[in-house]
Amino acid sequence: MTGNPQLLRALIEDELDKLARLETTFAHIESKLALPPAEVPDYDRGAIGYLLHSFYNGCENIFRAIARFFENDLGADSWHADLLRRMTLEVEGYRPAVIDEPLFQVLNDFRGFRHVFRNNYGFELDWEREQLVARRFRPALAELRTQVRVFLSRLDALQRPE
Repeated sequence: MTGNPQLLRALIEDELDKLARLETTFAHIESKLALPPAEVPDYDRGAIGYLLHSFYNGCENIFRAIARFFENDLGADSWHADLLRRMTLEVEGYRPAVIDEPLFQVLNDFRGFRHVFRNNYGFELDWEREQLVARRFRPALAELRTQVRVFLSRLDALQRPE
């Protein structure tokens, strides 16, 4: 392990705080998810898409901080997918896994949505797909919080001398 574990914890806690703020914002538009496509203006679709995009950015910020802390070099070509996959891996005696396989699958959907969001106009987004991802936002965030907290406690245990 390299780096300052207190700094890593502070970076992660800061991102979790930002994600909590994002969750509060999401609550204001969540009712739109029940509407059919014709009743959701492009502006609202774009806003929801941006919140989902921001959520995954926050997840990725946490994962990058962890990867940097453990000197986990990422290649330039597919680093987004590689970073997410690596967070499921436990390196015995060195780094605990950050997330489990079910959360990986959910977050991978957010990663894929973010890619689509970044490369299309808001009015080109598939509302049904966006609704599907958006309905998973709250459970995904709750599970991320839980699993990151477990990771931090396991990291504390690794640092304690025996």
